[in-house]
Amino acid sequence: MKLSINKEQIITQLQSLAAVADKKQTLPILSNILIKADEEEIAFKSTDLEVELEFVIAHKSEIPGEITVPAKKIADIIKELPDGQIHFELNEDTTKLVIKSSSGRYNLSTIPASDYPDFDVVKSDQVYKTTSESLIALMQKTSFAMANQDWRHYLNGCFFQKNLNDLVMVATDAHRLATYTLPLEQEGEFSGIIPRKTIIELLKILPKSDEVVSFYINANNIVFMSKNFTFKSKLVDGNYPNYNQVIPSGEGLEITVNRKQLLDALSRVSVLSSEKFKGVKLNTKDESLDVSAHNPEQESAEELVPLTKSAEGFDIAFNVNYLREVLTNIEDEYISLVSYGPDKSAIIKSSDLDQTLVLMPLLL
Repeated sequence: MKLSINKEQIITQLQSLAAVADKKQTLPILSNILIKADEEEIAFKSTDLEVELEFVIAHKSEIPGEITVPAKKIADIIKELPDGQIHFELNEDTTKLVIKSSSGRYNLSTIPASDYPDFDVVKSDQVYKTTSESLIALMQKTSFAMANQDWRHYLNGCFFQKNLNDLVMVATDAHRLATYTLPLEQEGEFSGIIPRKTIIELLKILPKSDEVVSFYINANNIVFMSKNFTFKSKLVDGNYPNYNQVIPSGEGLEITVNRKQLLDALSRVSVLSSEKFKGVKLNTKDESLDVSAHNPEQESAEELVPLTKSAEGFDIAFNVNYLREVLTNIEDEYISLVSYGPDKSAIIKSSDLDQTLVLMPLLL
């Protein structure tokens, strides 16, 4: 195998591939990237057997071939090399991949490509098409609410569902819940839980444009395909909870406040909140919102934030970190908080009617 390619054509791809490759080193080959070069294109692939990412670049190689090399090492080397052409060549006994640039020469150990595992996925007849922008919106508007290493493994990801003419993505860690809905007028319905790692890596590699992305889903896997990459992922095995039961409805007490002013007040007041519960209390006083916190050392903090819409009797407490994270994921100047009682879930409303944000209260 022998080829030359410009650094900027592969640098971001190698970083993504290294992130996907297995870091636990259960099998040495899983810590490697597979490089497959022929006369028309170069394919780069990595997997941890839970997900698989493949990039294909249209590029002619001097000598076709295939080999695997350590993912992190090749990504780190290419990242540090000066801009310009990089030359790859297998040595005579294929035990080393030689990388040359204007600054030097590097010899990387290899494992034969024949040892690289296949990530088998049953192809589905139903392929859906949407835009990269739509997928990014679905994930960005919800993924902050995913659980992380929760014993309820089905919460460690995003629930992805199509019903009639809508695509829905949902995430919750049982403290907050986020849903986002976008139209998709294609036949067919499906549902599955996309793992946390898949969501995080997809957000890095999806192009920030309206480029078409195709995907299909079956009982165990989901596959995303664009003109440059294919991303395969196992789905989380389990039943997602009925999230609609968590979303409150009916008449509630609604207040409207400047989002940044509330965030700033929360940042200051939370310094004196309890280390364990991180609780802040919100209650209305005339046309202002009283934001307060206290801790076991009998220290306390209190600030008044002006309201553009007030509601008498509004009184609720939240974990300040969860509240701040929800507010940070909204871009509006003003937001509304709707309380259904101090012991019931509250809704945070923005101008984006496709998004639903629910926050569970703290009982202080």
